[in-house]
Amino acid sequence: MFDNLPDAMLSEVFRRVANQADRVAAFCEIKALRSTNQKFRALIESDQTIRAEWRKLEEETRDDRVKYAKIDAGNSAGTRTANDIITYYGVTDPGSQDDIKWRAAARDIMANPDMVAPTAIERNDVTDPLTQDRIKWRAAERDIMANPDMVAPTAIERNDVTDRDTQDFMKEKAAKRDIKAGMVAPTAIERNDVTDRDVQNWIGKFAEEFQNNTRLLDERSRQEGGRGR
Repeated sequence: MFDNLPDAMLSEVFRRVANQADRVAAFCEIKALRSTNQKFRALIESDQTIRAEWRKLEEETRDDRVKYAKIDAGNSAGTRTANDIITYYGVTDPGSQDDIKWRAAARDIMANPDMVAPTAIERNDVTDPLTQDRIKWRAAERDIMANPDMVAPTAIERNDVTDRDTQDFMKEKAAKRDIKAGMVAPTAIERNDVTDRDVQNWIGKFAEEFQNNTRLLDERSRQEGGRGR
């Protein structure tokens, strides 16, 4: 829309946008104009004064842009992918980019119970292996806690959980969930494919403590009920 404007008018557009109170918004608006309009981009690159103002705005807003991008990525109502957010705010630091990708993928998983970890990872271009493992953990844990019928092996398989420690954690978590619902420890262990002997022992101890606490609460409830009659 600026193709027919003289450079003087384009310079005025730049300064009006750049001088608004919201500096991050100013950066994002100029960045969008710069990326979509060749003549506007050429002005910034050729005019030393404007180029210096652009670089100053870029530097001044760097920290706030990262902060706003992380907030945007973690917004439960948001739908933009991590790369769209990174591009919009012009985030260039690799560590911040990875954090934004983690937040956006975690947001997608919690907002959509049908989204599995591999889909969230691909959608948000998560390439860091540790971040991928965190997303798989989050998705498998969500499945186990949200669906009492889902056994640990299913949650592990559908979310491509390959880390052995994470697998054992999910199996333990699912078994404890089942025990709290009234299942005996051996059945919960078998149902959730708990093969690690230490984890089996922890689950057995948990079941014993849970049953003892339940009996104590039941006895206390009966005593209080008797006093009330």
